[in-house]
Amino acid sequence: MAGSNRLRKRVFALLGGLLLFVLLALGAAALILAKPQEKTAETAAEHPSNVSSPAVTVEAENDLVQLVSGFPAPVMSFMSGSGMTFVSATSADAAVSGGFGRIATLYWQTPEGEPMVLQSIWPADALSLLQDGYHFSRYLGPSLFGNPSVRMENDDSVRLHVATDKALYVFLVPRSLSGQLNALCRSLQLFTANAEENQ
Repeated sequence: MAGSNRLRKRVFALLGGLLLFVLLALGAAALILAKPQEKTAETAAEHPSNVSSPAVTVEAENDLVQLVSGFPAPVMSFMSGSGMTFVSATSADAAVSGGFGRIATLYWQTPEGEPMVLQSIWPADALSLLQDGYHFSRYLGPSLFGNPSVRMENDDSVRLHVATDKALYVFLVPRSLSGQLNALCRSLQLFTANAEENQ
């Protein structure tokens, strides 16, 4: 009787081990098959385009949807009700290594008339498209979209930039607004043509 119980336990242990091995093998196979498809979709969206697109210019805030819908990543802009005044916006291609990137540039003003520039640069690794003439600041940049920003300065302006998985975002303000950077950054949002995706 004791020998039969021992044999039964060994058979169940062997079957359990075999079942666990089969489940692990199936899980590993599913991960291996799913991974390349995700990578292909990601890299296609991250690489520069081989074809140039026409430039877009808008003069009214209501027309921003035309610019946003043609941009390959979310576009940084001020939230509705921020109190800032929209001036104009352009979106145009720029040569980057491997093809064409795209820069969306939005011009805004504070209620006092101080100019501000918001740039969304695609792809996210196109650091060569950042304007020259800035040096690192001794101050840390505020957070932008959940990421710490890099703060740089020149004699006239302060530049913040941050790279996300979608694009490189640049915020330029006059030095006179450097004390308001935290509050201004809290008024920024990423917009897409699909309102449900806006952050």
